Amino acid sequence: MPKVKMPRSTPSLDMTPMVDLAFLLVTFFMLTSSFRSPEPVFVDPPASTTEKEIPKQVFLVTIDETGRVFIDITNAAVKEKVLRDLMVDYKVGLSEEEIKKFIGSGPLGMRLAELPSFLAQEAEKRAKIAEAAAGVPYDTANKIRTCELYNWVLKSRVVADNDFKMREAAAQEKNQGFDKDNYMQFVVKAAKDTRYETVKNVIDVLREARVSKFQMITGLEAKPE
Repeated sequence: MPKVKMPRSTPSLDMTPMVDLAFLLVTFFMLTSSFRSPEPVFVDPPASTTEKEIPKQVFLVTIDETGRVFIDITNAAVKEKVLRDLMVDYKVGLSEEEIKKFIGSGPLGMRLAELPSFLAQEAEKRAKIAEAAAGVPYDTANKIRTCELYNWVLKSRVVADNDFKMREAAAQEKNQGFDKDNYMQFVVKAAKDTRYETVKNVIDVLREARVSKFQMITGLEAKPE
């Protein structure tokens, strides 16, 4: 009897589960990743051998080599509350859309009075304006409490302290842990060529606003063997 020939068929692999898995991974990374805010000025800090990481939630003060000061608040809730308080103090009018735009923007390096015209610009133009900005005012001939940097720092400290207490109490009620070490710390990042007097003036503002503890950002230097 002749051999029975079995029909040949090309093997196939169903890629649908792989595609679904790839999209799930992409969605996961999109939702869990935190994007870095664009910096209007590049600052090369002095080097040190410390390996301590900077917390994610900070009030960041950046000082470039010319003495300009930029600030950024990475906690969105604190940033919005501080802005609304300062809008009242400095009589600055912003719409809800402009407030949301400010919260999503990067570091601030200008006077509060300049914010309305700044936020009215397109994103590309805002980046150029931010890069050429004169910085947040902080030198007021020894009248620290009248400068805008002092008010940003003071309001942020008060708002962050109150928000911290509420979050800690809520975590205790639910018997959940609360990461105190990574919550809203003050950080100073100064260029290595910045004048000592400039850095001292900024630190004096922090102390006047009763910020008793802050960190300095440095570049990582290789440890001697």
